Amino acid sequence: MKKNNKHEMMYRKNHETGRVIIDIALDDYIEFFHEWDNSAYKKRDLHAELAEFLDLCSEEIPLRKDLEIVFSLNNAEVRKDKEEQIRISYRNYYNSLKRLEDRKTKRIVQVSVFLLIISLILLTAYGLLIDTDVNTIFSRVFLESLLIGGWVFTWESVHLLFIDIIVPFRRRRELKRFLEADLSFKYLYD
Repeated sequence: MKKNNKHEMMYRKNHETGRVIIDIALDDYIEFFHEWDNSAYKKRDLHAELAEFLDLCSEEIPLRKDLEIVFSLNNAEVRKDKEEQIRISYRNYYNSLKRLEDRKTKRIVQVSVFLLIISLILLTAYGLLIDTDVNTIFSRVFLESLLIGGWVFTWESVHLLFIDIIVPFRRRRELKRFLEADLSFKYLYD
């Protein structure tokens, strides 16, 4: 079986919307939240194990697939206010993670541009000084240092901009998918 279709055996699919469904069983609404977080409901964090579980599920499901998260509650009375609190907390959690990834991406671009400017300065200095009469070992070492330094800074800039930025871009796509996920609640009674 293809690796890409592995998720089809592990997760249900909503045939109306085409979204992949991640099922989460809760005994009560409070299990959604981090147990040590005593702040108001709207500002509480997701339970750490739940966030880790969602990340693991996301890794198994191709990024092009949209998500639907279904919370199944056992023996709980239907409380629309609690459902809304969970939705707000969920969005706040993933919005804050997305802002962190946006800052990380912005920082990588800024450092890359700064390194590229330094490399251009070094290579320009080398280009201007190469035609001068080089008589001493120190002047040769200085010129070679300008050339090598310019290429090293150029490589580091390219490495940051085209290789190191891949992970934050992928994480931003995952977080965007979580933010666009449909949240629904299903109630199970014994």
